[in-house]
Amino acid sequence: MPQPAFIVLAAAYLVSAAVVFRRTAAPTPPGQVTIRFSQWQLEGTVREALDAIIKRYEELNPHVKVERIDVPGSDTIYLPWVQTQMVGGTGPDLVEYVWAWPNIPRYFQPIDDEVVKPNPYNRGTPLEGVAWRDTNVDGMTNEDSFVKALNHYYAITVTSHIPRLVYNRAMLKTITGAETPPADYRAFLALCATTKRYAQTHGLTLSPLAMSKDSYAFVMYAIMSCELTGLAERLDFDHRLRITDLEAAGDYLRGDWSYNTPDVVAALHLLRELGDVSTPGFLQRTRDAALADFVNGRALMAVVPSWDASSLLQMCPFAIGAFRYPHPREDDPVYGRFTRGPFSEGPVLTGMGFYLNRTTKHRAEALDFLRFLTSQEGATLFTNISNWQPATIGVRPSNFAAQFTQETEGIGWGASFMGLTGTDALNYLRTQISKLWGEGGSVEAYRAAINAGVEGVIREDLRRLESAGRQNMCREDAVAAAKVELAPRDHPAEALPLATVMNEATLYQQRELLAQPRRQ
Repeated sequence: MPQPAFIVLAAAYLVSAAVVFRRTAAPTPPGQVTIRFSQWQLEGTVREALDAIIKRYEELNPHVKVERIDVPGSDTIYLPWVQTQMVGGTGPDLVEYVWAWPNIPRYFQPIDDEVVKPNPYNRGTPLEGVAWRDTNVDGMTNEDSFVKALNHYYAITVTSHIPRLVYNRAMLKTITGAETPPADYRAFLALCATTKRYAQTHGLTLSPLAMSKDSYAFVMYAIMSCELTGLAERLDFDHRLRITDLEAAGDYLRGDWSYNTPDVVAALHLLRELGDVSTPGFLQRTRDAALADFVNGRALMAVVPSWDASSLLQMCPFAIGAFRYPHPREDDPVYGRFTRGPFSEGPVLTGMGFYLNRTTKHRAEALDFLRFLTSQEGATLFTNISNWQPATIGVRPSNFAAQFTQETEGIGWGASFMGLTGTDALNYLRTQISKLWGEGGSVEAYRAAINAGVEGVIREDLRRLESAGRQNMCREDAVAAAKVELAPRDHPAEALPLATVMNEATLYQQRELLAQPRRQ
């Protein structure tokens, strides 16, 4: 018998295909150009925002009709749908895509020449005459806009996201008499304790914080990164004011830190305290279950990324607010000696990138729509209706989205000490987390598990990275040699596109780490 999940998947795909066929087959009036774009953002009022932008664009450009194609599921349904459409030659003119997904150069065309030109829809604004690239808050340095592996600009991005603690305004006032969320860590713990007492006194099923297996990482990585600023500073041997997780993994193998280092032990105690104030059993609960707890009044607060928070505005029968997790600062009596703030949330990097179909017959119109979408007028419509962050310089976020504005000022070393080398190490650290938060869990149990196995998975990740780096270098050398040997005699190759010195140095460093035993 077919599994229910497969039936649902097949039904969703057939419905999406029918929608595409109907729109593709619809007649187009003489002289009118129809462009289509696909996307998977079904949260909140994002679709309504896109429709408002389409309506305004069509008023300005009556010869162009814009159709939006919604396909849910991100990489579970949407990605296979896109791949099928692109291979079959029926792909939309613009496609929301992700840089890490396959076949970018096969499906899409670079837009290097376009991003250096001014956006005509910004005439009469402070961005008039400014290169399109420079009107984006991150300068199109994000991994979707500029795909480093291909050395080309490919996508135009329209928003950015950050997680926050969302809270029930009415419940906060009922429990505490206050209308503003806690401003520091001790006040946060006090609020959680007060909430527990209130629930017990009134016989309520009420947790201070709703969290799930899908959302805890948003807070976990931030806690570790902020609490370990002192350790990161000590490990910054090159004085670059930045440590990556991969570099932290190398420092671990060299014996410069461990999960017994006092700073790390303190950070793990912070994580343990987070679990103590969260919904019991949250490691087994889904994102939807945690949101349901919050919407139905079974939690005062919830860990929510901004893309979900906009949906809560529609779902909640009460007013909601949002605030950043209050990390302990230098004056904290327990954790202050390990950290140094204020804490940055890193550089703003935008997403929701739209890529230009390599085979589109309406390149000019598709690019023109993207220009309006990311103009000050288009971005203002987007944030005011969707309550998501705008990606265009000079556009103020909506009042609700403003609560999710990323904090870029302060200290941010980059490493979370919970990602390390990547796939194996990341999965190992997270699969063992039940020993910290599960029933009977403790910091000591988690440390024992990590100390027993993390070195092996770090080395396995490094072996894979070293092998991939070596193979890439060999391929680049072969391509460079071919360009020299096959170049016409009267037009010899001017330069060899070899691997950078930094890539080669990284490869040798990884080999050295693998060859040496870990220092204790």
